[in-house]
Amino acid sequence: MWHLGPQADAGLWFAVESPTSNTLHSVVSTTDGPYAVGGSGTLIRRQSDGDWITVFDDGPATRDNKLLDAAVTDDGERVWFAGSSGSLGYYDLTTGTKHDYSAPRGKTSTWEAIAVGGKAGSEKLLVANGSGEVLVGFVDGRCPQWGPVEKPGGGESGGSGASISSLAVGPTGDGYAVNTSGSIFRTASGGWTKIGIENAKGTFRDVYVDSDEILVAASKRFYKYEPKCENWTPLGVSDTAINDIDRNGDVLVAVGDDGTILRRENKEWHERWTLTSTDLLSVAVGDGPEVAVGNGGRIVERSNDSMDRLPASEQDGASSGGSTGGSSGGTSDSSGSTSGSTSGSTA
Repeated sequence: MWHLGPQADAGLWFAVESPTSNTLHSVVSTTDGPYAVGGSGTLIRRQSDGDWITVFDDGPATRDNKLLDAAVTDDGERVWFAGSSGSLGYYDLTTGTKHDYSAPRGKTSTWEAIAVGGKAGSEKLLVANGSGEVLVGFVDGRCPQWGPVEKPGGGESGGSGASISSLAVGPTGDGYAVNTSGSIFRTASGGWTKIGIENAKGTFRDVYVDSDEILVAASKRFYKYEPKCENWTPLGVSDTAINDIDRNGDVLVAVGDDGTILRRENKEWHERWTLTSTDLLSVAVGDGPEVAVGNGGRIVERSNDSMDRLPASEQDGASSGGSTGGSSGGTSDSSGSTSGSTSGSTA
């Protein structure tokens, strides 16, 4: 049974002008505001006046290969990106320069996911391709040094052969990988170890890790890890697929198909109003504006003010989880996570 909590915030998510029509696959928060990557090797950023501009539109190797994922160093000063045909590199915010490290170890297949841990100049990298391979890199100054290519899970069920859909680096430096076969792996100094998830349902799309929790987005639900019990609990949260999760302090936001945005604040989930029905693929929750990006170059931002970027006629349909209407009520449990779905279903 759902317990409906009070409305957490009145913030409205609205579409803003985008400098590109290419699909934006990933957005991150930096010391210079949000940056996003997408089709044709596009990197864009949000200026302090709220306008978005193109940084470059031809990829790290100037070959127009699409960029599928991005990650930022812990100090917010380097944006790493990865994508098709082995595209890999970073943009240094302090110098305003792009650096190309495409096809490391001769790997020219599509990189599906990237994760970074540590400060710029001493960061650790994880990058994964569609064959289930993960490459580890370490940076000392500017240049990455690459370790061996590994397949989390090896030949075990749910391991080798499954595509890695998301990577993360935890606060202690451990790496995490989820794949399309419903498995999650953790790596430290001893290699990759499977830590779940038995009898999982849905396609794993994202993994989020911090000192408090591990969350896996799996289609219409989350899986939350309880470290003390080494147990995973499914949490039904949406009627549409969830694609990405991000957190800053006590605020956690998840985005998904049909303009779905879920926001957890004060231990309660709320499904938020969005003025778009576009599939949202990534979200960034930093010290600046909360930003989500998706298909067709769509950018939406959260604001407590009235819609002031695009006239209503240019918004593509008010949406709350893919349907029109107001923001739904919140749900809560003692752990600060949901125990069902905002539509009333249970996981």
